[in-house]
Amino acid sequence: MGLIKEKEKSYVDAANHYEKAWRMSNMRNPAVGFRLSFNYMKANRFVDAVNVGKEILKAFPETPKVQEDIINRSRDKFRC
Repeated sequence: MGLIKEKEKSYVDAANHYEKAWRMSNMRNPAVGFRLSFNYMKANRFVDAVNVGKEILKAFPETPKVQEDIINRSRDKFRC
């Protein structure tokens, strides 16, 4: 459902679906976490995007794309 809502550009709804999936996976699925943080960022929830990105990096430090695409971009947005 998250992917469908994301394709419809309904990022708030997509984030809600990804958030449920993220919790069901005990915050250990990096793909779901990435999609969740991406949709948070698109829905202007930058702090939440950074927090999820940090959780992903804590569990899976070999995912540098999270740092570049999510955390850095979100931090730049909420500093303005």
